[in-house]
Amino acid sequence: MISNIKQINYNQTINYLIVAYAFILPLSRAGVVFFSALLALLWILEGDFKKKYLLLSQSKIVKILLAFIFFNLFAVLWSEYMLQSLEYIQKYWYFLPLFVIFTSIKKEYITKALSAFILGMFISEVISYGVFFELWQFKHATPENPSPFMHHIEYSILLAFTALVLLGRIFNEDNIKYTFLYIFFFATVSGNLFLTAGRTGQIAFILGLFVLTMLSFKNKLKAFFVSIILSALVLSIAFNLSTTFYDRIITGKNSLVNVVEKEDYCSSWGSRVAVWVVAEDIMLENPVLGVGISDNMTEFHNLMSEKYPKMECVQGHLMHMHNQYIQTFTQLGFIGLVLLLGIFYMVIKLPLKEIEYRNIQYVYVTVVLFAFVSEVLYHRQFSMALFALIIGVLLAQNRVENEI
Repeated sequence: MISNIKQINYNQTINYLIVAYAFILPLSRAGVVFFSALLALLWILEGDFKKKYLLLSQSKIVKILLAFIFFNLFAVLWSEYMLQSLEYIQKYWYFLPLFVIFTSIKKEYITKALSAFILGMFISEVISYGVFFELWQFKHATPENPSPFMHHIEYSILLAFTALVLLGRIFNEDNIKYTFLYIFFFATVSGNLFLTAGRTGQIAFILGLFVLTMLSFKNKLKAFFVSIILSALVLSIAFNLSTTFYDRIITGKNSLVNVVEKEDYCSSWGSRVAVWVVAEDIMLENPVLGVGISDNMTEFHNLMSEKYPKMECVQGHLMHMHNQYIQTFTQLGFIGLVLLLGIFYMVIKLPLKEIEYRNIQYVYVTVVLFAFVSEVLYHRQFSMALFALIIGVLLAQNRVENEI
């Protein structure tokens, strides 16, 4: 038994599992848990800790990510709800595959991992289209919101990112056969994006599209017009063909009008406005360290009851701040927010030679930083897993380029 264990090629097995992890990422919560744990276990059994330590210790992204996590642990000291705070922080274990991918993936498996993720997204969208056209039922997905495996905001973010990765390949692919294949996948993924109820991903897609075109064309005037034409084309088609997209845009507009004219906060966008108003008090009173990991929501609800009774209708469905920046600031203060933003600053600063990975680098940061405005993504399983995969791949690509 022991001899069989010793004969396992751990690195090769890890590379296979990274591809499997990338494929299952958009399809299964249990799969993400299983492969994350298995990758961590095999990474430990693989050994070669000196090399791994050198790689991890030299990475500014790894350093600031760990600093952010340890600051979360440090913040438990001034929290009244220590157990709840530790339960909140334990979700950061979903970042573990990042370290495995960074240090152990081979060059030839980096592209395979990305392709496996896109294939997983394709299967997800096939299921989504089937639900939309009422060909079958699947879990909690509905024709009005055909998000098969995750919350519609998360799904829209994954769809937006996938569509932009495919668009980047369209811009840079020389083989006409692959170009047409990527165009087909891009059309189906972007179509799926505008069938869901995830307005966050839809807007993030438009922003990411602008960034991607600016990166892909040397003539910036041409890039500007290409982004405008593509955005107008996609939005006009979505607005005229997708009832879900049309209804969500009209509902959003009406919600904001009601906030301004009637002080009605009892809607999705209205509750987000309420968060900004109430959280401002918390941030002004606790600007440096925040009020604690779990204490922020207790303080939020207390303030709403005492000072903002007109907004009490939103209390029942606000389990967090629906904004990553506000969530982090109220929990950890200005220091925590700087550490969080520092992670993405270091991602942008990561030197990469391959154009596809540079595109992914900027597109991912654009999509996520915008999505943070409407959702606490870095406490959601699929979004944290996507971070682990993409940042792990970018770090691995940087490692490979420096090894050559």
